Amino acid sequence: MKLSALGPSLLAGLAAATLAVPAPALASGFALKEQSASGQGASFAGITAGANGDASAMFYNPATLGMLEGNQSVGVLSGIFPESRVEGASATRASRLGGAPISGNASPGDIGRDAPVAAGYGSYAVTPDLTLGVSLTAPWGLATVYPKDWIGRYHARHSSLLTVNLQPTAAYKLSPSLTLGAGVQMQYARARLTQFVDFGGILGAPGTRDGYGDIRGDDFGFGATAGVLYEPMRGTRFGLSFRSAVHHELKGKGSFSNVPAPLAASFATSDVTAKLVTPEILSFGAYHEIDSRWAVMGDLQWTNWSRYRESRVDYANPLRPDTVTEQQFHDTWFASVGAAYKWSDGLTLRAGIGYDEGAAPDEHRGPRLPDTDRYWLSAGVGFSLFDHVRTDVGYSLVLGRKARINLTDDLTGPEAFRGNLSASYDAHVHVIAIQNKLSF
Repeated sequence: MKLSALGPSLLAGLAAATLAVPAPALASGFALKEQSASGQGASFAGITAGANGDASAMFYNPATLGMLEGNQSVGVLSGIFPESRVEGASATRASRLGGAPISGNASPGDIGRDAPVAAGYGSYAVTPDLTLGVSLTAPWGLATVYPKDWIGRYHARHSSLLTVNLQPTAAYKLSPSLTLGAGVQMQYARARLTQFVDFGGILGAPGTRDGYGDIRGDDFGFGATAGVLYEPMRGTRFGLSFRSAVHHELKGKGSFSNVPAPLAASFATSDVTAKLVTPEILSFGAYHEIDSRWAVMGDLQWTNWSRYRESRVDYANPLRPDTVTEQQFHDTWFASVGAAYKWSDGLTLRAGIGYDEGAAPDEHRGPRLPDTDRYWLSAGVGFSLFDHVRTDVGYSLVLGRKARINLTDDLTGPEAFRGNLSASYDAHVHVIAIQNKLSF
């Protein structure tokens, strides 16, 4: 497949994706579902069965390439506008350090950050039965930022994760009704974690000297994806797909500032490593055309978040113990249903609702990722103003249930010298996505 055959829309999408910034996680854990505007309009209902009808479905199921006619290039840009506010926060020193309140800002306001997420796709029909594709997406991301003076500063200040995933894909029709697809994930990941350090507390005088810790690292990893698409009758499709884990060993630097002289050796700048594993995902989707205008669809997705037990940073400096944050995530389910109405050959309306289970258990939820259950309400429109060009716009309101964190510092576990922290989070997110598809 020649690069020129992919078309300008895909090239623009690929270029934009490389400029993606860390984005707030909208699905469970730190997953980003926002890879398709046509899917966005129905809360991604049926997208594993190719309900959106374009090449962006290959991210969710590589076998959907086989249902496409001709060649396509698709560029997607999603704007994510979160609002996550901390309520009723309180923080105290460990009881063995006196239990005094930690001074600072107990109402840090909105900790989320607006962010763009881009994706690009291309498909090329080699033969009537064999279709090749390529995609560039940002499937995992996280961004939370607290002010410097907030009372939970010893637990977290800045947290960010950026991934860019290049996926060559192929789909082959075994029969008119059955298509198999597979792809390779080539994924870059970059992370940064910062927090303040109570050096005074470590030396027996809590709150007298704050320092700052900054950890950064990146890595390339590899994985796979596979799927099947079954169409027992025209207008009715079922899809099943699997996305493998990608194992990363992030490597970078850990540095500390304002370190007291007695602690200089143990808090010296050091090389660091940290393991990051993105979880497996198993998805099932269904799509059915009731008549020439109406279609209904649904999706069910399982994510293996239980493999994400902790965040551990290992220092090359032998005097510096590992930095550990317990996560203890559990597996999650996402379910959505939707409908599409074909107003005319050039105009389609979509709507969908979804429920996304949070991965973080109440007892281990922390300020870096105050994950919780969330509800999706979505609407979208697809239209063609020119031959061979289609535009889709999708909007979602994502409403999170109130999340509570309650962390205890007994000076012996992962929260040692970070203090006791209690807070509630109230969050919602607006997502606006637009995509252009060029058929040729």
